[in-house]
Amino acid sequence: MKEQELFDWIKAYHFKDLERSPNEYDGFDCMTKEFKLFIELKSRNTHYDTLLLEKKKYDFLVDTAKDLGMYAWYINSTPAGIYGFALRPDLELKWEEKWLPSTTEFVNKSKMTKTVTFLKVEDGVKLL
Repeated sequence: MKEQELFDWIKAYHFKDLERSPNEYDGFDCMTKEFKLFIELKSRNTHYDTLLLEKKKYDFLVDTAKDLGMYAWYINSTPAGIYGFALRPDLELKWEEKWLPSTTEFVNKSKMTKTVTFLKVEDGVKLL
């Protein structure tokens, strides 16, 4: 499932008022004002029991959602299902340094150290 398909599915089955972020590089993907959710979407071609989340992204989502009076969510699709995670400042997450690609653009092969955590799919809400 591609990210646009994930967005379309969530809008059709969960949040009718779901709106895309105005710009491609806004730092979030969509929001629903009715449910007060500020959402990042990820589509994975492979299922993993844990899903990577960068600290930089987590901080942005949690801080911006709070400023907007909303709740931060991270929603991932994998071949095994769609999993949602409520992100809060009080979550006890284990952060670690990993040597990862600097961007998700396949032509850019550079790497850098990033602070990340791994969310267990079993701790998320299975949406599909």
